[in-house]
Amino acid sequence: MYVYLWAGAYRSKQSVNCSNHGGLIRSISVSHLLRYHPAATGRSLTVFLRTSFMQVLGFDIGGANIKASDADGRTASVSLPMWTKHLQLAEALASLAAQLCPKPDMVAATMTAELADCFTTKAEGVTHVIDAIEQAFPNVPIRIWMTSGEFAEPEDARELPTLIAAANWHALATWAGRAVPDGAALLIDVGSTTTDIIPILDGYPVSKGLNDVERLMNGELVYTGSFRTPVCAVVSSVPFRKKRCPMAAEVFATMADVLLIAGLRDEDAANSNTTDGRPLTRANSLNRLAHMICCDSTEVSEQELQQIAEYILQEQRQQLCNALQIVLATLAVAARNPDQMSSRAVKPAVLFSGSGAAIARNAVELLGDSCFSNQMFLPDMFSRPISACACAFAVARLCHDRCRDDLLEVSVF
Repeated sequence: MYVYLWAGAYRSKQSVNCSNHGGLIRSISVSHLLRYHPAATGRSLTVFLRTSFMQVLGFDIGGANIKASDADGRTASVSLPMWTKHLQLAEALASLAAQLCPKPDMVAATMTAELADCFTTKAEGVTHVIDAIEQAFPNVPIRIWMTSGEFAEPEDARELPTLIAAANWHALATWAGRAVPDGAALLIDVGSTTTDIIPILDGYPVSKGLNDVERLMNGELVYTGSFRTPVCAVVSSVPFRKKRCPMAAEVFATMADVLLIAGLRDEDAANSNTTDGRPLTRANSLNRLAHMICCDSTEVSEQELQQIAEYILQEQRQQLCNALQIVLATLAVAARNPDQMSSRAVKPAVLFSGSGAAIARNAVELLGDSCFSNQMFLPDMFSRPISACACAFAVARLCHDRCRDDLLEVSVF
């Protein structure tokens, strides 16, 4: 994608520089623009430049966090527990837009918030989210991603909640598939709450499931992540003082505490989005994890808690490894399908994404690096840190590439 800058009278010979848009930089002259885009003259040039310069703001609206990105990879996010603060959604969207792009030409969105228990049905949740987007961005064209692989306008999206619900993984896979246009690949996106394991063939997702329950049943959605996952959802017991100690069925600690204790994430004293409301520091995380075996940090040594944390991490990796094996089998079957462009029996590439990409990498190591032909970290492919907001960036890029003609004035040409 090249973005052309306008620098004066449109028949000038002046050379202008393109902005860094989607990772590509190019310098062109206005005469070149006119030569290869003959429609770009007069009023039509204004329209051409408007679509080339189109500012798209993408949102990934989840049940606990709202993530935003523009098509250039500038990102922002905010914590918003949908189950208690769903009436504040429009305000949160407007606030994020103010940080990135106060006056977007178009807004693109994908969501998982419809599953929040403040909504009786997913259809109710989808409608609420779309209403909030329209409230935050009046008179701005809005497009919603669907698992059918296309965008819908708001009025159509409300009528198709099953295609709108939980579609963020599909947007990410559709965009990330551009990095692997030929052959087989797996995209592993580890977020704060869940992990998506998406089979890709010749650049397109080929998941067996399209909704959450189908994906859960096929290993493509694993309810484990890098932050919000309760420890008791990962293990039911741990080795402790030469015996097995059952874990309390309480949300005393999460994987954020485990990762911090294990040295896989830094302390964040400004972050109090924890189970007890105390900051995310090592001392507090140790105490929270001790509560999982009905103790406090005065009853258990730091070394013992370190060992417990490492065991929990090992079990989470095994959980992901088991799911990877299931999805790899799905991908192998799809690759042998004679209707597919790729029927080659080659090892797939693997792409890592999300705030917990390091967890995914460890799971692949457990499975065996030899299972994959190539390993790519999506964050390393861009100069800006998009990984934590990858789905929002993906939907912004897809919208910019696919929907900019929606801004054209039909009467121009």
